[in-house]
Amino acid sequence: MHIPVLLEKSVELWASLDKNRRVKPGIYIDATFGSGGHSSYLLKRCDSRTKIHLIGIDRDEKIMQKVKTQSAFSAPTRKQKDPKNQKLFLFHDNYLNIPKIISTFKKTRKQNLPINGVFFDLGVNTNQFTAGRGFSFQSKNDPLDMRFDVKENSPTAADILNQWHGAELEKIFREYGEEKYSYQVATAIVNKRQKSRYVSVADLLETLENALKKAYRHQKIHYATRIFQSLRIAVNQEFINIQKGLANALKCLAPGGRLAAISFHSGEDRIVKNFFRRESRDCLCPPEIPVCRCGHQKTLKIITKKPIQPSLTETAKNPNSRSARLRAAEKI
Repeated sequence: MHIPVLLEKSVELWASLDKNRRVKPGIYIDATFGSGGHSSYLLKRCDSRTKIHLIGIDRDEKIMQKVKTQSAFSAPTRKQKDPKNQKLFLFHDNYLNIPKIISTFKKTRKQNLPINGVFFDLGVNTNQFTAGRGFSFQSKNDPLDMRFDVKENSPTAADILNQWHGAELEKIFREYGEEKYSYQVATAIVNKRQKSRYVSVADLLETLENALKKAYRHQKIHYATRIFQSLRIAVNQEFINIQKGLANALKCLAPGGRLAAISFHSGEDRIVKNFFRRESRDCLCPPEIPVCRCGHQKTLKIITKKPIQPSLTETAKNPNSRSARLRAAEKI
């Protein structure tokens, strides 16, 4: 079961609640809809008379189909069948396409409300660990796929393990997974695939067990965690997409609109932090250039000077939340 992290604070920063703790009129976008926990809470904070539309986007079609059966997101009532009254609209798509999605939505629904908030809950949805696509090292018989969208014509985790050069494997293990023994693991993978190809989770686990020292394999964090994480990030091009997704979301926001993101990986958080910093500055020229030549103008005001982290109470109830970092900014 997926438990939404930093629920109340996320919605407060994403939607800019009024003094009565209600969501202001406008269009709000959940760019990583997942199980819809944050979106469900936002809808609860809406006044039934206020003009609000919520656009939910997710790359994983299976999770989107599952969500549609939940009571909170089931088919609209007779009164809600009119798009003017319906509040939630789901799109199976990549958040890179936010501008196109908004354009399509406004044309088909004949809506011209401002985009007042975009929210990103980065990383993997816990429901995907049981999706049978190799996200979890606990499911040894699963195929090494790891694609969020299986319809995308992109390399799977098995393709990467079987085809990428050793130097490329070492780089993603080191940069995406911060794996201490990235070189040893990459070398072991290259050696193993000369005898047999990687197909299942068990194949990769066998290599890791042979490549990593026994003491390292018995630490608190499972020895396969960083390798699986880095493969997932590489397969779905997550770091590249975050940078582009934030930029596209910012273009669509109305002045005063909010951009909020929860990250669970230091690399994700670094991308969000640097993006916010860059867009909150007027000039990006190096210090040695006395007169600005770049012409860059700030577009954001950072709301969270430091990332917001879960309380001890929340991490005790939901250990998966312990690495969460929430940042938010407002468009000028």
